[in-house]
Amino acid sequence: MHSFPFRPSHALAILTLTIAAMSPRPAPAATAGATFQVTATVLKACVVSTPPTLAFGPYSAAAAATSTTSFNVTCTVGTPYSVGLNAGNGSGASVTNRLMTSPTAGAGSNLLAYGLFKDLGYSINWDDSSSGTGLSGNGLVQPYTVYGRVAAGQYTAAPAADYVDTIVLTVTY
Repeated sequence: MHSFPFRPSHALAILTLTIAAMSPRPAPAATAGATFQVTATVLKACVVSTPPTLAFGPYSAAAAATSTTSFNVTCTVGTPYSVGLNAGNGSGASVTNRLMTSPTAGAGSNLLAYGLFKDLGYSINWDDSSSGTGLSGNGLVQPYTVYGRVAAGQYTAAPAADYVDTIVLTVTY
């Protein structure tokens, strides 16, 4: 048998290895988990832009005066909506016979009749619809045009003056 001479450096190495073997080792990482839901409620909503003034300009009564204005409606996807234009403020006005008035024209003859239409042929009247027009939002801007027309030949009903009316645009959803 062969013996090895004892050296203090060997003893230190053996002690270091023994201590290292006995030292606690880090435990492997553990995890725990859970799940949760994320929710939101999208509400029905519509936004309408304000149309610019529908200005007919000078009217000579010898020919019809026409003009247009436009507006946009944006509704959330799948939201049914309708668009209506009221009769205006003219005394005795209806959605089929709107009336501009003039504060400076003589009483009884201060009305100028006009119409608002959905088409360039002036055949589909803009009514005051508040339900069931079959429109449905798709989340995108939907443009609409209002075609206005003052019929020719209103010399006897409308003296020379400035005429004005205010229309209320309503989007019902």
